[in-house]
Amino acid sequence: MTQATAAAVADGGVRSVARAFDLLNGFDAEHPVRTLRELVDISGLPKSTVVRLLGTLTSQGIIASPGESTSYSVGPSFLRWVKLAEAMWEIGPEARQLMTALRDRCGETVNIYIRQDLHRLSIAQIEGTTTVRSVVQVGARYPLTSGAAGRVLLAACPDTILAALAEQSGVSAADLRSRAAGDLEAGCAITHGERELGASAVAAPILSADGRVLAALSISGPTSRFTADRAARYVDAVTDTARQISAVGLGTVEAFL
Repeated sequence: MTQATAAAVADGGVRSVARAFDLLNGFDAEHPVRTLRELVDISGLPKSTVVRLLGTLTSQGIIASPGESTSYSVGPSFLRWVKLAEAMWEIGPEARQLMTALRDRCGETVNIYIRQDLHRLSIAQIEGTTTVRSVVQVGARYPLTSGAAGRVLLAACPDTILAALAEQSGVSAADLRSRAAGDLEAGCAITHGERELGASAVAAPILSADGRVLAALSISGPTSRFTADRAARYVDAVTDTARQISAVGLGTVEAFL
């Protein structure tokens, strides 16, 4: 095989993997089952390509489809990876207790976010106590350039990531760096409606022993509850809890951050 042919095969392989993930990303807690037509629409791929990918994924147990049905769901092979991910990415009990105490103190949903490439995702969540509350999907990718937690995590981004985010968002890398530096100096970030209209959040950095930003601790909820008076109390509560979590550590997950 020539180098050119090998490169073409490799590129095709990478493209197939990316397309497979496009299909898998179509499943979530609200849509545990998808039809073939839905997967074609979600992925934007030709039906023949989707059928071929589904066949490969089904043969590996990653996708399941009962009998001759044209409906699909995630397969049993995920069970092995779910248990492994839970074991490796579970935060320590002390950090979770502090998250629960913060939820009880403020009543709002508490999340710990980390950066993954150009996105942020929650690795731990304690839901708020009110009927109307903010809840995100743990493990789902969210923008790094919007929301209080994203702004906190920007402070730890290398220049290469900021350049990629600038190209993606249309905001200059210098502006992103300046914004992140300002939030880091203030010790927290407050946003209203940045990621989602009507939703507000307060976030503060969780630091390693050597001062690196490991993660962002946030509380979020309806903007109507984030009044000036409450937001000031929330800032004190979140920054105080973030310092406590920084002191006790995040547990075994910290080795991967």
